[in-house]
Amino acid sequence: MARKKKLTPAVLARRALFFVLGSLLMGILTVLLDVALREILPRHFAVSIAVGLAVSITFGLLRFLKHPPMFLKNVHPLAAGLCAGLGVHIARTWLK
Repeated sequence: MARKKKLTPAVLARRALFFVLGSLLMGILTVLLDVALREILPRHFAVSIAVGLAVSITFGLLRFLKHPPMFLKNVHPLAAGLCAGLGVHIARTWLK
């Protein structure tokens, strides 16, 4: 069995930094994409698509920077975005 590496304070700080920056990027992208998509789609669909696109873009960028999300390392960014958008769509439908 492979030996686990110890987490140093620098590694923890870097992970925390990428977590915060990824969250901010996803939030900002969601808002911007939602505003842009509302011009051509109904609000209900624009929010779901905006969340899915924001998740896909953020995961793709983090994967490119070699810092994928801790629990979702092996998940393709498009699959994560599709699941996130579908989840938002289902939640908005059920909460009506």
